[in-house]
Amino acid sequence: MMILPTIDAALIKVTGVFSYQRTAIPRFVKAGYHSIPLVDDLPPKETTDHQAWLEDKIEKTKKFYKDTYYKEFASLMFTGEAERDPMRALQRLETFDLILQKQEKKIKVQCTCQELFLFANETGILSLTISPESLDFESISDIIFCLRSFDSKVLYENQEPELHAFISEILLDNIVKLRGDHVQADEYSGSKFKIYTIINTQESDDGTLYGRDELVYEIGTGSRIGEMQSNGFNAPTQAYYDEIMKNSIKVFRNYTGLALLDSFTVIGQGVFQNKEVNSYKFDTYNRVYFAIYIYNLYLRYNIFRFNSIFHLDPIKTRDDFQQFLNQYNYSHISFNFLPNIFYKKIHQALDIDDEVAQFEKRLVGLAARLQEQQEKRQATLLGLISAVTTLSSAGDIMNLMEGFRGNLGWTAMAFYSLAGFLLLAVGLPALAYLFPELTRKFLKQVRSKPQRRPRE
Repeated sequence: MMILPTIDAALIKVTGVFSYQRTAIPRFVKAGYHSIPLVDDLPPKETTDHQAWLEDKIEKTKKFYKDTYYKEFASLMFTGEAERDPMRALQRLETFDLILQKQEKKIKVQCTCQELFLFANETGILSLTISPESLDFESISDIIFCLRSFDSKVLYENQEPELHAFISEILLDNIVKLRGDHVQADEYSGSKFKIYTIINTQESDDGTLYGRDELVYEIGTGSRIGEMQSNGFNAPTQAYYDEIMKNSIKVFRNYTGLALLDSFTVIGQGVFQNKEVNSYKFDTYNRVYFAIYIYNLYLRYNIFRFNSIFHLDPIKTRDDFQQFLNQYNYSHISFNFLPNIFYKKIHQALDIDDEVAQFEKRLVGLAARLQEQQEKRQATLLGLISAVTTLSSAGDIMNLMEGFRGNLGWTAMAFYSLAGFLLLAVGLPALAYLFPELTRKFLKQVRSKPQRRPRE
C-alpha cells in the first residue's frame, strides 16, 4: 500500500515568457503592478521607529546580496542597482479564486501573487503564485497538470477562457499577449508554461513512506502520483528514470531537487515554510532561488531566439548574440557553493550550453561564407587595379580625360566637377561592396552618435 508523506507547506509558481515594449511599463503600473520591494517584512511589534528599522533592514539585505552573489547578478536580479540594462520587477498582490479543469474534474485554487520581470531587451517573464485548496500530493499533481498547458480551460467569474487568454486578457489587461499571430514570444517559447514547485513534508525520507525521489520525478515530469510504483505502461524504464535523475540536486539529506526543461521541483523536510511561519525559508525559495530560475529562463529564451532568427540577418544576429553572452552568460553567480549548484543544474536542464554550441557551429559556417565572399571581392579589386595599371601613368589618364572633355566642348570646371561627383557615386558603393564589415561598423557609429540639442 502506498503511503504518502504529509505536506505542511507548498509553493507553486507558473511562469511564461512574453514580449513587451517599454511604453507598456506605465500601463502595467496603472493596472496595479508595482515594484517588488527589496524588503517586505513587517517590523516587530516593539519597534518604535519603523522607518529606521526599515532602512537598517534594507542595508543588511543589500549587504547579504553583495557578500553572497556576484555584483552583476545581484544588481540585476535583487537590488535593482544594475548600471547597465536594469531589469524591472513588478508585482500585484491580488488574491482571487480560480477553477482549473482536468477532464471532468474541477480543482479550486487561489492565485495570491502576480509578478512581472521586465528585462531591458523587451523580454518579459510572468509568474503566478498558486495556492492549493488541499495540501496533498494528488491535488498538487492535478494542479500542475492543468497549469502546464497554454490551452487548459479555467473557470473565472462565469467565464471559461483558456489559460493563456485568461492571463493575457485579465491579468495582463490586454497590454501584451502570450499567443497569437505576430506575437514574437509565442514563436520561441513553446506551448507549455514552466512550473516551479517547492514542497515541504513533515516526515523524513527514511524508507517507511513512498520515496522522495519517486515523488520528485512524478511531480517534475507531470506523471500520476504512484506511477513509479505501479509498473504500468506509463511507468518509466529504469534507464530513463536514471537519465532524468542525473539532473537531480542532492546536497543535503533532507531534500531532493530536480531541474527539467519545463519544471523545477524541490521536495524535502524543513526546506520551506509560509512567510508568517518562517520568512527566511520562504524568501529563500520565493525570492532568491526563484530569481535564479527566472534568470535561466531569460537566457534560454533569448539564445533559442538568436538561433531561430539567425538566417534573417546572420551578421547582426552574430554581433547581438556575442554581446548578449558577454553580458549575461555567467559561469558562476555566487561566492557560495549552493546557489551555483542550483544555477548550473537549471542551466543544464534548459539545454542552454547546447543552444550556445549550436549557434557557434552556425558561426563557423558564416565565417567560411564571409571568407569566400571576401576573396571574391579581393579578386574584383585586383581586376580593377590591373585595369588601371594598363595605363602607363597618371599623365595618360589626364590626357585621356582631356581628350574626352575636348570632344564634349565642356569647361574644365564643369567637366571635372561632374567627374568628381561620378567618381564618388561609383566609388563609395564599390568601397562598401569591397569592405562591407568596415562600412557596417562606420554606419553603426554614425547612427549611434547622440544628436546635439540646439542652444536655447
